[in-house]
Amino acid sequence: MAFDAVRGQPAAVDVLTRAIASGRVAHAYAFVGPPGVGRKLTAIEFAKALLCPLTLPSPPLTLPLPSGERGRGEGHRVGGEDKGEGVGSCGRCATCRKVEAGIHPDFMLIAPTFPEGKTSGTLLIRIEAIRQLEQRAALCPAEGAWKVFIVDDAGRMTAEAPQAFLKTLEEPPARTVIILILTQTRELPATVISRCQVVRFMPLHEEEAVSLLRSRGIDEPTARVLARASQGRPGLALAQDPAAWLERRELALSILAEVGADGATAIFKWGEALGRDRAQMEQLIETWWLWYRDLLCAKAGGDPRLLIHGDRAVELTRDAAVRSWDNIVGGLAACREAWQALQRNVTPRLTLEVMLSRLALEAA
Repeated sequence: MAFDAVRGQPAAVDVLTRAIASGRVAHAYAFVGPPGVGRKLTAIEFAKALLCPLTLPSPPLTLPLPSGERGRGEGHRVGGEDKGEGVGSCGRCATCRKVEAGIHPDFMLIAPTFPEGKTSGTLLIRIEAIRQLEQRAALCPAEGAWKVFIVDDAGRMTAEAPQAFLKTLEEPPARTVIILILTQTRELPATVISRCQVVRFMPLHEEEAVSLLRSRGIDEPTARVLARASQGRPGLALAQDPAAWLERRELALSILAEVGADGATAIFKWGEALGRDRAQMEQLIETWWLWYRDLLCAKAGGDPRLLIHGDRAVELTRDAAVRSWDNIVGGLAACREAWQALQRNVTPRLTLEVMLSRLALEAA
């Protein structure tokens, strides 16, 4: 059944299943929450539930409210019962398989792309993609009862795209559902968000995240470390090889040890070796940030269960005992400023060398 694959989001699933069962499906939704908690998966399962002909009867038509009465993206209900039990797709029919493959004629997934004709550059949702959505939304459903459009990472729309999108949200075609996936509502203008029904997604509890990761074949100790490191966002943990994550942690800690022992020689060595890969640099900075976060927790005598790197609790406690408060807080500040520098497009090598220099000075 639909939504069985969605873990740890009962409130969001309840909102959607009740909307389908009652016939009060909004014309636009904003799925808001951190990445890696199931926003896109839930959107696809919602699309399957709306389009599947086997387990879901043809839904009552939801008519958009007049512009003067529209508040949070809801519509008029025409028939249907207000019960969410048993609502969902079969997950096995040709329609469900076509939605999963992204080839259903009444389903469209839009994601950020590189500039046309290029294989690098800034990933953005450009106005051409929004215009394509509008053109398809104006058509009648080809096979299903609805047309469903998902805009993934909608906060990456270019400046002019939301304005072009607004008319479709104000006067949505019948039987059209648009789902915007966002990290925060402020990523888009209030004029856009006010025309959507906001559905909130939360990080998973640790045990839920561990269970999900173990169901994907990850052993329990590694699953627990990844669940804590991803801070309840198992999708981020699953997006990378667990062994590679552990190797990166060992690399990050070995760099700190070498910088502490050899100073400038190690700083320039690692700047030369790693200073060309922005993505790897972001991952290393995040690893250092979480390590210093755990040092702060250990220094304060916090519960060991709060440690991200719980499998290294003894080492963290020993390291925290010989560091001052200023040293640990300064390390956190250096990591934060390095991350911000990368977001401002400072070169990875310069960012790494400055950050490691600050960490060396803090440790001196």
